[in-house]
Amino acid sequence: MSTFVIVHGAWGSPVEMEPVVEPLESAGHAVITVDLPCVDAGATLEQYAAAVRAVLPDHPADVVLVGHSFGGFTVSTIAAQNVGMSVVYVAAWVPQPGASVIDLFLGSDPFADGDEDAGIAAFGGLVASAGAGLCALDIDKLVAAVDPSEQDATRSYLERTQRPQGIAALRQKWNGDLPTSGRLTYVVTTADTLVPPEAQRAMAASVGADVVEIDTGHSPFGEQPARLAELLVATTR
Repeated sequence: MSTFVIVHGAWGSPVEMEPVVEPLESAGHAVITVDLPCVDAGATLEQYAAAVRAVLPDHPADVVLVGHSFGGFTVSTIAAQNVGMSVVYVAAWVPQPGASVIDLFLGSDPFADGDEDAGIAAFGGLVASAGAGLCALDIDKLVAAVDPSEQDATRSYLERTQRPQGIAALRQKWNGDLPTSGRLTYVVTTADTLVPPEAQRAMAASVGADVVEIDTGHSPFGEQPARLAELLVATTR
């Protein structure tokens, strides 16, 4: 039996990860969904990692770390500190030395001049201010972009699973180590419009991860949880 420790991404929550819990448990595995302090405007990447360390079981060799999106930064930190721990990146950002996740996503840091409004505007309508040092997905704009028949379900899903995100963590430059041992797998989401599949494949190659694919957008946990669980279980064989 393995223990899957699942780490959500920016603006995410443990609720977003819940659909894969039942199929993983039915396959005989334990599951821990981590609650990162993303709603704390000042929280750092080290505090994110500390939230994972706080829930790790006593035998980390049995752990499979699963990082979604920005969660790729956190699981990379934990795996680098635990020799032999397996990692599964799901549509995840794999850190690069000296770069923040905003640098990877936008190509530069739009908050560098200290103007939060200008920084948020650089996301092109994806996010809105949620108070000092915080931003949140602009649910109204995201809902308006989907098919009218899917808008109510999309709104309900986003309101249940997404929450504000501290800007400081998004801006923090990576200066840690990447995992060099343990099995590394990258789940490429082939219909992703947020993290392009070609970028995902390049990041997988940068750490020598095995690549598997799932035909979803950026949120396979909600779109195809049973299939995602199958892919996760396969990493334990």
